[in-house]
Formats: sequence, structure tokens, C-alpha cells
Amino acid sequence: MFKRKSFDAQVGDMFVKAHDNKKIIWVVEKIFEHVDGILHARLYNKTHPKTMITVSALTLADPDFFNRAPSGTED
Repeated sequence: MFKRKSFDAQVGDMFVKAHDNKKIIWVVEKIFEHVDGILHARLYNKTHPKTMITVSALTLADPDFFNRAPSGTED
């Protein structure tokens, strides 16, 4: 049996895409288990809140795809 990797993000946590020169800050809006049983996170663009993305928790936790936003990015 496969063991799920722990996921330590919470609603309100902020991330940036790993290879995005624009350094858009993505904020976790919701964490949920999709119908396929895989944990996902819905994030919104901090400067354009109507722009949203949904990614698997494993993708959000993978530094090849996302990194936590640097300190000082909070309002």
C-alpha cells in the first residue's frame, strides 16, 4: 500500500510558482479531497483574487513546482 506524503499547507498560506519570473503570489483558499481521493488545493492570485488555480497537494508541496512565498509578502 502507498503512504501519502504529509501536506502541511493551510488556508491562507502563500506560494509562488518555482519557475515564474513574475513571482505571482498564490494564496491557499481551500484544501479538499477530490472525487478521485487525491488531496487538492485551490489557490487565488493575491493581486487578482478572481484568478484561481487548483493543484494537487503533492504538486504544491513539490519545490520543482511551488515554493512558499518569502517572508514580508503578507499585508
